[in-house]
Amino acid sequence: MSRRDYDAGREDARRDMEEQEFGSRGGGGGGSSFTAAVFIKYLAIVIVVLIVAYVVLQILRTVQGAF
Repeated sequence: MSRRDYDAGREDARRDMEEQEFGSRGGGGGGSSFTAAVFIKYLAIVIVVLIVAYVVLQILRTVQGAF
Protein backbone atom coordinates (compact mmCIF):
# COMPACT_ATOMS: atom_id res chain seq x y z
CA MET A 1 0.00 0.00 0.00
CA SER A 2 1.46 3.32 -1.00
CA ARG A 3 1.40 6.48 1.06
CA ARG A 4 -1.07 8.08 -1.36
CA ASP A 5 -3.49 5.13 -1.02
CA TYR A 6 -3.20 5.32 2.76
CA ASP A 7 -3.92 9.09 2.80
CA ALA A 8 -6.87 8.70 0.43
CA GLY A 9 -8.35 5.92 2.55
CA ARG A 10 -7.88 7.94 5.70
CA GLU A 11 -9.60 10.97 4.16
CA ASP A 12 -12.50 8.80 2.96
CA ALA A 13 -12.92 7.31 6.44
CA ARG A 14 -12.89 10.77 8.04
CA ARG A 15 -15.49 12.03 5.57
CA ASP A 16 -17.70 8.98 6.20
CA MET A 17 -17.51 9.54 9.96
CA GLU A 18 -18.51 13.19 9.58
CA GLU A 19 -21.46 12.27 7.38
CA GLN A 20 -22.64 9.65 9.86
CA GLU A 21 -22.38 12.08 12.77
CA PHE A 22 -23.87 15.16 11.12
CA GLY A 23 -25.77 13.80 8.14
CA SER A 24 -25.08 14.58 4.53
CA ARG A 25 -23.68 18.03 3.95
CA GLY A 26 -25.72 18.63 0.85
CA GLY A 27 -23.43 21.07 -0.89
CA GLY A 28 -21.28 23.95 0.26
CA GLY A 29 -20.93 25.28 3.76
CA GLY A 30 -20.32 21.87 5.27
CA GLY A 31 -17.21 23.02 7.09
CA SER A 32 -18.99 25.86 8.83
CA SER A 33 -21.84 23.62 9.97
CA PHE A 34 -19.30 21.13 11.32
CA THR A 35 -17.53 23.93 13.21
CA ALA A 36 -20.83 25.22 14.61
CA ALA A 37 -21.83 21.73 15.74
CA VAL A 38 -18.53 21.22 17.53
CA PHE A 39 -18.80 24.64 19.16
CA ILE A 40 -22.34 23.96 20.36
CA LYS A 41 -21.30 20.56 21.71
CA TYR A 42 -18.49 22.01 23.81
CA LEU A 43 -20.64 24.94 24.91
CA ALA A 44 -23.26 22.49 26.17
CA ILE A 45 -20.58 20.59 28.09
CA VAL A 46 -19.37 23.80 29.74
CA ILE A 47 -22.93 24.76 30.72
CA VAL A 48 -23.56 21.34 32.27
CA VAL A 49 -20.30 21.57 34.24
CA LEU A 50 -21.24 25.02 35.54
CA ILE A 51 -24.69 23.81 36.62
CA VAL A 52 -23.20 20.81 38.43
CA ALA A 53 -20.65 23.05 40.18
CA TYR A 54 -23.43 25.42 41.29
CA VAL A 55 -25.50 22.57 42.71
CA VAL A 56 -22.50 21.15 44.56
CA LEU A 57 -21.72 24.56 46.06
CA GLN A 58 -25.32 24.96 47.21
CA ILE A 59 -25.22 21.53 48.87
CA LEU A 60 -21.94 22.39 50.59
CA ARG A 61 -23.38 25.68 51.90
CA THR A 62 -26.41 23.84 53.25
CA VAL A 63 -24.27 21.20 54.96
CA GLN A 64 -21.93 23.83 56.39
CA GLY A 65 -24.89 25.83 57.73
CA ALA A 66 -26.20 22.78 59.56
CA PHE A 67 -23.09 22.59 61.74
